[in-house]
Amino acid sequence: MNLRESVGQRWILVADGDEAAARSIANARGLEAMRLLGRFRLALAVVDVNLLDMSGHDLVRRLRAIEPVLPVVMTTGDYSPATEVEARQLGIVQYVHKPIDLQRLDRVVSRIFGEPEMASRATVASNGTVSP
Repeated sequence: MNLRESVGQRWILVADGDEAAARSIANARGLEAMRLLGRFRLALAVVDVNLLDMSGHDLVRRLRAIEPVLPVVMTTGDYSPATEVEARQLGIVQYVHKPIDLQRLDRVVSRIFGEPEMASRATVASNGTVSP
């Protein structure tokens, strides 16, 4: 079954340049994120500004070329105003500084989906396996 065509099922993509974060929650970088976009219908992308294989800004541009209305939250440990301005010019919905407060991120995600809280979560590893 082509997961991109599955009815009603949409995913949150998390791409992070921090090796520890990538292993624990994301396991996706820029090019891997693009591959996953081809497999899954995305409802939201959470993208780090500094990925290991491309800039987060470039990834957002590529995602938007394919899914123009995809909501994007950008994360960063870079506190420079120029980085935030560039991200906001891409039309992101939220800019979150690291270290990430997961409760705050959960509130942002819930607001984007118009839900009081996320009902269920699953993680898709880069090898395609899904875990709750």
